[in-house]
Amino acid sequence: MKIRRTIAIALFFAALPLYADFSAVVREVQSRTGLHRVYVPFLGLARFAVWIIHPKGVHDIELATFEGNSHDTDGRFIGDLLLKNAGPGFRPLVRVQSNKHGGEWTYIYARPTGELFELMIATYEGREATVVHAVVDIERMQQTMNDGKHGRVMASLR
Repeated sequence: MKIRRTIAIALFFAALPLYADFSAVVREVQSRTGLHRVYVPFLGLARFAVWIIHPKGVHDIELATFEGNSHDTDGRFIGDLLLKNAGPGFRPLVRVQSNKHGGEWTYIYARPTGELFELMIATYEGREATVVHAVVDIERMQQTMNDGKHGRVMASLR
C-alpha cells in the first residue's frame, strides 16, 4: 500500500509542468493591463488528456484568456511582459503588429529544452488578450514547419 502511494505521488510530481513561468506572465498581464482573466471550462481536463496522449507531439498546454476595457495598454507592453516573465532562454520567433482592426499584436517566443520545445504565445487586441504556453516535440514540430508552406524556421533556433 505504501509503495502504491509513493508511486502515485511520484507520478503526480512528474506530471507537474517544470517549464516556463506561465503563471508569472498571467499574473503580470492581469495586474498591469486592467484586463481580467476569463476561465475556460474543462481546460484542466483537456490539459490532463494532453499529458497522457501527446496529440501531434504536444506534451503540455496552458491557456489564459483575458477581457476588459484596456484601451490605454499598448500591445508592445504585452510583448515586454512576456519577454521579462517567460523565463530564461526564450528567444523571439514572431513579433507582429496589425494596424487593422484596432491594432492587434502577436508574440511568439521559443526555447529548446532537450528533445522538447517550449512556445510562449501572447496576443493582444484592445479589449482581449490570450497567453498560451505549449511544450511540443522538436522533431514533430520541425516536420510540420518544413511541410512546405511554413518555411524552415527551426534550424535558426537550435
